[in-house]
Parts: sequence; structure tokens; C-alpha cells
Amino acid sequence: MLRLLIEPVTPDEPGYISLKTESTALNFNMLRRLEENWERGENRFNAPGEKLLGAFLNGKLVGICGLNRDPFSQQPRAGRIRHLYISESCRGLGIGRQLLAVVMADASVWFDFLNTNAPHTAWTFYQHAGFTQVVDEPRVTHRLFCAI
Repeated sequence: MLRLLIEPVTPDEPGYISLKTESTALNFNMLRRLEENWERGENRFNAPGEKLLGAFLNGKLVGICGLNRDPFSQQPRAGRIRHLYISESCRGLGIGRQLLAVVMADASVWFDFLNTNAPHTAWTFYQHAGFTQVVDEPRVTHRLFCAI
């Protein structure tokens, strides 16, 4: 039986290095950037409404997702889904969908909409999650308006 736990995480979490190594080997740099920004103190996911969560499958870290105020938007209530990565061996199990749902659970308290800049391989994932494609803004591929 698979047991999924979603809870706050940091790059110091056991298992983070192997997840980062896997993502980098697959040419995804989001976990490397997350760790670098964390170490420099540039992004600790600690402002109001922000969070960084990990998905643990049977105790092993298999996914990461964060939510920040969007640093690239002029809108003060713009949020941004950051660094979503699910281990390649765990894709297709619904872990990404569940992790994203928990990250976004109370987003409307803090944000009017959520942006993301997803790799092309994740576009269908975000569209199935209710995001719409954005074609006319730099650093935004998809957006979801939060329910009020």
C-alpha cells in the first residue's frame, strides 16, 4: 500500500540531493535554482501565503512544489507556482496533482491568480489542473485565477 504525506520541506531535507541530482540529469534546473536561492537567503518561502511542500511516498521525498508572491509581476496579489518536480519513477501516480492541490489550497486568501513558467513537457499537466495557457507575457506560460 502506498502512503503519501505532503508537508513543509527545505533543501536540507534528506532525499533532496538525490531528487535534485535526478532533475538536473533530466535537464530540469528548478531544484538547483531553488537550493541556490535558499542558500543565498533570496527565497525561503516565508512571506505571507508562501510555502514550500514536499511529497513523501512511503517516507521517501519524491516531489517538491512551492508557492511565492510572483516576483516578476507588478500585481501585488499575483502568486507563482515554483519548482514543481516529481521524481520520474513516480510520475503518473497522481502525486503531482495532489501536491499542487495542497500547495494551492488556501491560495485565494493571499493571491488573485497564480502564474507559472512551465517546461513544455508540463503544459498538459497544468491545463488539466485548470490553468490556461498565456502566450503574451514573458516568464509566464500558464495562469489560474483563484476562486474567491
